[in-house]
Amino acid sequence: MKVLILGGYGAMAQSTVPDLLSSPGVERVGIAGRNASKAKAVAASQRDDRATAVSVDARDQAALVRELKRWDCVINSTWYDLNVPITEAAIAAGIHYCDLGGLYHQTLRQLKLDTRARDAGVTCVLGIGSTPGTMNVMGVHGASKLDKVSKVQLRSSGAVVAGGEPGKFVPPYAIRTIFDEFSLDAPILRKGKIRFVPALSGLERSEFMPPVGVVEGYYTIHSELATMPKTIGKGVQEMDFIVAFPQAFRETVATLVRLGLASREETVVEGTKVHPYDVTSNVIDALPKPKEPELDVDIQRCVVVGEKDGHPVTLRYEAVTWPHKKWNVGGGVVDTGVPPSIAAQWMVNGLVKRRGVIPPEVAFDPLPYFKELSARGRGIRISEYAEGTRALN
Repeated sequence: MKVLILGGYGAMAQSTVPDLLSSPGVERVGIAGRNASKAKAVAASQRDDRATAVSVDARDQAALVRELKRWDCVINSTWYDLNVPITEAAIAAGIHYCDLGGLYHQTLRQLKLDTRARDAGVTCVLGIGSTPGTMNVMGVHGASKLDKVSKVQLRSSGAVVAGGEPGKFVPPYAIRTIFDEFSLDAPILRKGKIRFVPALSGLERSEFMPPVGVVEGYYTIHSELATMPKTIGKGVQEMDFIVAFPQAFRETVATLVRLGLASREETVVEGTKVHPYDVTSNVIDALPKPKEPELDVDIQRCVVVGEKDGHPVTLRYEAVTWPHKKWNVGGGVVDTGVPPSIAAQWMVNGLVKRRGVIPPEVAFDPLPYFKELSARGRGIRISEYAEGTRALN
C-alpha cells in the first residue's frame, strides 16, 4: 500500500511515519507539505527508501487531487481548518482518508460529505488520534455492554517524565489548535441536547495514575461531542470533554488569549493588517526547541455510566501511553500518531468495510483495535475498570 501524510513533517507524524514503515505491506510513505526542505529532511532521517518527500500545497485543490491519485490513502496531519477541502480532494481522487479531528465544527461540515464519499466508494474516518479517536472507541465499547447509558465523561491529561528544558514553552501539539481550545465555546451534552459553554469553564479536579496524579481540568471544544451522543444512543443524557494541562502552561496560554494575542480579528499595526492569532502562533512556532524532546506519559479516560439488567454499572476505560524509546517521542505523540497509521492500513487492506464519512467509533471493532494499539511495541495500553460488575457477570 502507498500512504501519503499531509503535514508529514509535523509533530504527530513523528510516530505515524515510523509506524507505517515498520508495518507489513507498506510499499511507500509520502512525507508531504508545502515546505520541501522539511519534507526531505524527515524522509532522509528515516533511512528507508520507501520514505519519499512530496512537495504539495493542500490549499491548491487541483494540484492536491492530482497528487492524491498516486496514493491509496491520505492521512491528514495538517491544521484542522484544512480538513474539509482535503476531505473533498480525497473523495475526488477516489482514495481513503483519515485525520486527527475537526474541533467539532469542522467535523460537522465533513459529515455532510458522506454521500459523496459513499458514491466514490471510499472511507473517510474523522478524528482518529488519541482523543478524538481511541477515546471514541472506548466509549462505544463500554456502551455496548449496557442496556442504558445516562452519562459519558471524557477526560485527558498527562505529565512530562523526561527530557525538555525548565522554563521552555513547549506546546504538546499545534498552538493554533490550543488557542482555539482555550477561546471557543465548548459543546457539552445536557438533558440529551448539545449546548455550548465558555472555554475554561467547568473546572474539575481529577486523579490519574502516577506520575500524573491530581490535576485541574476544564471544558474545551472537541470533536467527540459531534458524533458520540448519536452513535452511543441508549438514552444518554450527559457527555462532556475535559482536558487538564500543566498549571504553568495553562496559565500562560490563558493569559495570551485574555490579552487578545490569539484573536482571529484583523487589526492594524503601523499601517499593516495582521491577525494576532497568526502572528502569535508564528512567534511561538519559531521559539527555540529543547535540546532533548519532552517525553510525556499520556492518559485518556472514558467513563460510561448506565444500567445492565436493571442494575447500575459504571465502566471506566483508560488508554495509557508512555514514551517510545526507539522513536524518542513522548506518549502524546505515540497515542495520537499511531492510530491514523492503523486506520490507513486497515482501510486499504479492507478491514474497514463501511464506506462514507464516519467517526472512529463506527469504523473500528473495539477489541481488535485495542489489541492493535499495543502490537509490535507500540505500547498503547487499554484497561477496563468496572463498578457494579455483578450486573455484567
